[in-house]
Amino acid sequence: MARERSIRWWHVTLCAALLAGCVWAQQPPAPGLPASANDLVREAVNKEAKQNDRNSRFMYRGRKQTPEKTETKEYVETNDGTVARLIQLNDQPLAPDVQKAEQKRLQRLLSDPNVQRDRQRKQKEDENRVTRMVRALPDAFLYEYDGVEPGKYGESVKLKFKPNPNFNPETRELKVYEGMEGQMYIDLASHRLLRLEAHLFRDVDFGWGILGRLYKGGKFVVEQSRIEPEHWETTGLTIDMSGRALLFKSLRFDTRETASDFRRVAPGLTLAQGVELLQKFDPSAPVSANVVAGQSERSAAQR
Repeated sequence: MARERSIRWWHVTLCAALLAGCVWAQQPPAPGLPASANDLVREAVNKEAKQNDRNSRFMYRGRKQTPEKTETKEYVETNDGTVARLIQLNDQPLAPDVQKAEQKRLQRLLSDPNVQRDRQRKQKEDENRVTRMVRALPDAFLYEYDGVEPGKYGESVKLKFKPNPNFNPETRELKVYEGMEGQMYIDLASHRLLRLEAHLFRDVDFGWGILGRLYKGGKFVVEQSRIEPEHWETTGLTIDMSGRALLFKSLRFDTRETASDFRRVAPGLTLAQGVELLQKFDPSAPVSANVVAGQSERSAAQR
């Protein structure tokens, strides 16, 4: 996301675009919306930031599909980061040797401080990256109100967006925004982000740990869901992009991820307690049965 400015707008075109943006901003499609569509996005992003400051922890199911394989994992959020256990491969139960390898991996995580530090470092880097990219959304694009449509929880506000020529990306990752445009959907009642659909209308350079270029035509979709009255989580991610890295290495990103079955665990859950929850988790049992186990562990952790 975000970009280095390779598209140069003629002065008159830029003025016309900014003027059009002002006209869009003065025509919100529903009562209670700010005059500026960018202000609505800023409000939604601020709500995401405030939620992330809360000390809430969840256990949930994650499924990741690529052309090579499909992995289903059970995740637990702890004070020492998120830990996961593989429970299915290609939507089938794990073979005994794979189950054994998973148990061994979790035990090594608990016993090896170096593995713990490396895992925490990588998770923190990813978290900071995502935070920077989300916080940049209100400034990186020019948004236009595009009506009201039915959504998951009632009506949703549709916005169209295109790169803001005045945006100056602070990191290489943010430069990808210079080549993105698309639609954003925000829940009308709560002003929370529901869905972001973006595509690359030109080639863009990028970072994200790899120096390279993403090619025109790539797509990126993020979906959010309300899992509690005041708590929202990312529940869908689709990436369909291609490009190249340094030394002309070809890149292909074709991933579809979903998250479901969220249930609360203890706010102060330690890494050891999180691993214990995963080890006790029964993939063959209904989720409701594991919810009871999770609540029991939560109560024990709070005592």
